[in-house]
Parts: sequence; structure tokens; C-alpha cells
Amino acid sequence: MTQLLNTYLAWEELAHAPQCADPRWVVDIRTEHSVYRSITHGTPHTCPTPGCDHADRHDVTSVRIVCSSCGRARIISGGADAVRTTSTKALGYGQPPRKAGGLWLYPGAPLLFGWGHGEDEEPEGYLVTRTRVDRVTTDNVIGAIFKDRGPRRGVKWVAVAAPAPDGEYGYGLVRWSRKAEALRSFTAAAKWISAQGKDTGNGESTPATGTER
Repeated sequence: MTQLLNTYLAWEELAHAPQCADPRWVVDIRTEHSVYRSITHGTPHTCPTPGCDHADRHDVTSVRIVCSSCGRARIISGGADAVRTTSTKALGYGQPPRKAGGLWLYPGAPLLFGWGHGEDEEPEGYLVTRTRVDRVTTDNVIGAIFKDRGPRRGVKWVAVAAPAPDGEYGYGLVRWSRKAEALRSFTAAAKWISAQGKDTGNGESTPATGTER
């Protein structure tokens, strides 16, 4: 669950200057080879870090992010070995959402991406919003769905809904007030989450039974 939340909610959008007329970022990347280590003033050193080659020089990759409209620019630099190329399929983020149960489901990363085919590369779960959004945030997420296994290793689905600071379920960025287990499909899970938003007339949502299909 934590990884699914981190895929979407543990990121901050780069802000343009107020009243930016054309808010678009131009992103470029550059790797410099054999750069002097600034913290050691270019001298050889020793350290216990496995990723360090203990040399006086190393490779540095920088990402330049610029908006020519508002004039804001950011430079992010780090060791070249910290940069990796992957895909939206491996991240989950960047994949189009699925619609199920009248809701929008945003996929997380596959748990075993690259180790198999078919089911192994299906998302570990989904964050759920009521309408399609440009960006999933703590303000618009209403639930989450994640894959589980039954006693005979059959695929089941678990759903949580009704985010609340003191919710009984989950931890980290969002906690949840209601939970249902052993659902037969992610569509059934989405329908259950949708039902949690229906008011009973006394200001409370319908309770979860944990066995709905």
C-alpha cells in the first residue's frame, strides 16, 4: 500500500512564477565525466560507501528544467550512477487510468515487472478518484485497491475507502476509515468504494462488510 501511495502522492509539482503566461517546462539532461569531487577538493579519499570508487574524480549528471515564459530555472545534479532509464509501465505513473464502477483507477507499479509476463506485470493496485484528474493528490483520492491472494493463491482484491487522518487502516500519507477484503475483481472493488460515498441520511457512509462481491 505504501508504494502505491508513493507512486502518486509523494511528489511535488514544480511551480511556475505567478501569472506565468505559458507554463511549460523544457527538460534537458547532461552527464559530465571525470569531474573533481568538490567535497574532497579533488584529492583521493577513502570511505565506507560501496557506491564510491574512492577516486578524486567522478561522473556527474545534471537535469536542467527551464520555463522561458516566467524565467524560472532549476538545476538538479547528482552522481551519474543514480540516474536510470525506465518506462511508465514499470513505474505505473504515466499510464492512463482505467474506468470501473463509475470511478477512475490510476495504476501502481507491477510488483514483479521484468520477471515474467501477463499477471506478473499487472499493476499491484490502483488509487481511485471520483472524476478523471490531471494529477492524483490527497485532496481528490477517495480510495485504493490492491491485489491480494486467497488461501489457494487465487487472486483477490482488497479495497479501502473514506480517507481520514485517524482512519483505522493504512499508514503513511493517507489513512482510511473503511476496508473490504476478498473481492473478486478490481471492478467489484471500485463499486464498493463508490458505495462508501453514498450518504445514509445521518451524515455517515454505509459500513463495510468486508465480504461484498
